[in-house]
Amino acid sequence: MHIVITVLIAVAGILFWLGRAASGAREIADTAQEISNIPRKVRYRKKAGKRGLSLIENPVEAATVLMISIARMENVGRVSDEQAGGIATQLAAHMQMERADAEDMILQMRSLTQRLKQPDSTLYPMVDLLKNNIDRQDAQELSAMLQDIAVIDSPINSDQINFIRRFEERMGIGTWA
Repeated sequence: MHIVITVLIAVAGILFWLGRAASGAREIADTAQEISNIPRKVRYRKKAGKRGLSLIENPVEAATVLMISIARMENVGRVSDEQAGGIATQLAAHMQMERADAEDMILQMRSLTQRLKQPDSTLYPMVDLLKNNIDRQDAQELSAMLQDIAVIDSPINSDQINFIRRFEERMGIGTWA
């Protein structure tokens, strides 16, 4: 009888320690999962306090905002379907984007900038972002893209000319005549 009790106690002890080991393994897995999520949480916290133009962090987004801004200078703050298509074409051709991704980016950037009363208020923040991220040739290509967008629905107007001139001055390329 005492042998059966000893075996039962040994089995109970083994089960107890296996349970403790399993809960320890779960805690280690949970901690590893939490550690792997830290970069995502940091990115979220960094963006959580931002709004509008401060959410724009890469040169492609900045270029898209500038093209949307120059399009808005023509149609009383609206971007026509033709202009949106032209911007998508420019993004696909010059930024190596798929057409669907370009259209998604346009929608996202339009929603970020829709509350801005003056489209040219995007110029300086976007140029400041672009100055550190693109070279002179890319800036000249972006200037040509802006000119192409400006003439989609009608001849380029003085506000658009001024916008492009100020863009070129700030980027240090000065090609506008």
